[in-house]
Amino acid sequence: MFKYLLVFILFIPTLSLAGEVRSVNFAAFQKVDKGFEFSPIVEGTFSDFISAMEGSQILALAHTAGAIDGDVITLQTSVLRDESGSLGDFGVDCQLSYKDESTKEDTSFLLGGLCKIIKVGRGENLRKTLFIPHTNIPDTSQGFDGWFMLDEDENTGIAFYANVSVED
Repeated sequence: MFKYLLVFILFIPTLSLAGEVRSVNFAAFQKVDKGFEFSPIVEGTFSDFISAMEGSQILALAHTAGAIDGDVITLQTSVLRDESGSLGDFGVDCQLSYKDESTKEDTSFLLGGLCKIIKVGRGENLRKTLFIPHTNIPDTSQGFDGWFMLDEDENTGIAFYANVSVED
């Protein structure tokens, strides 16, 4: 039994690294300026992206190194507090599936899944799940520095963005 377990531990990770390894970059923002509009595509470097979000606040930012086809990326960020004996919560909780559908001629990366928006406490009781369909996201190694919006919930003013980059 031990030798089978050893083969599984040593051999399976090698198979999973057979595809192109990328970093998946994911960000969530919430509007703070009611007149601010999220753009479906934000071009430029990371600092350009952050500057373009001036009418919002960042809720979450993740850089997941070593992503390969079929990986599930999870991200949770929230603020929990005791509010007069009740638990208050505000945040996002995402489970995203990463797909690499690249061919020899062209790269193609998709990201999609579920993101929960939670606003409980201070008179609010919102628990909303967004289904984000698999969306093509840009590969910055192909000469396009930019971020694509995956989805926006207009009621809460929260938007999700992503791109991929090459491992250094």
